Amino acid sequence: MFNRFFIGQKKTSSPLKSLFIHIPKAGGSTFVGLLKESFKHNIPDTVTHKTEKVGNVSIKHIDFSTTERPFKEPDIFDINKDENYNDQLLFLLLRNPVKRLISEFNFQYHILNGKNGNKQAAILSQLKKQPKNFEEYIRNKETQNYQLKFLLGRPINDPTKVTQAELDKVIERIDNMPIYCGVTDEYASFLNLFESKTQISLPKKVLIRKKTPFLYHTELNQQTKEMITSLNKFDAKLYAHIKKYILVNNKKFKFIEKDQFII
Repeated sequence: MFNRFFIGQKKTSSPLKSLFIHIPKAGGSTFVGLLKESFKHNIPDTVTHKTEKVGNVSIKHIDFSTTERPFKEPDIFDINKDENYNDQLLFLLLRNPVKRLISEFNFQYHILNGKNGNKQAAILSQLKKQPKNFEEYIRNKETQNYQLKFLLGRPINDPTKVTQAELDKVIERIDNMPIYCGVTDEYASFLNLFESKTQISLPKKVLIRKKTPFLYHTELNQQTKEMITSLNKFDAKLYAHIKKYILVNNKKFKFIEKDQFII
């Protein structure tokens, strides 16, 4: 599989096509924004979560054309569809399930104003029992193990439990294709990995996008964190599997945080 990768190319553009899997609330908008800065003379002014291509990097998001909003490219995790991706480098960012759920709740409840019934809060507005706080939100089966459900092509608000077999399937695909992975807790390591594999030079100042404003920051006690991990055990297992293989490299990149929600 490794004969697909080119070493020593000039860092202007990638010799192979690349594909980035954008899981919602897992740091993908920051990465897409950085890509757009890299190719700033060639990119139309499209919001990051609807930008589908930057240079020769395709971005696969939620499918916004349907109310079910599944992942656009679940075939990546179908062993019978390998030939569709043999000519591409694949990348994925995953997030600690505790931090991702905090971010998702704040986005749905506060920023999209789901607490007052705004239907644009697609997850919150479709829950059978409307939560009044974070703990009620995370107890909904529809909000649990979302990252794995997304990769499998499940619709949002799918209450059906995921299985160990489904997790094993996704991990097998990640390891064997391979899919180059990062986690938001080691963001610079992911950016360095992306540069080394694609030969694309990224800007070294990184603007953090879709960051929860300080007003809505939530501090959780240990008991709540443990409850989230238990309710999202398959996301937690996937996160742990990816994190243990990360080669930490925090060099070069400086992260810029602003107290505003930047898309």
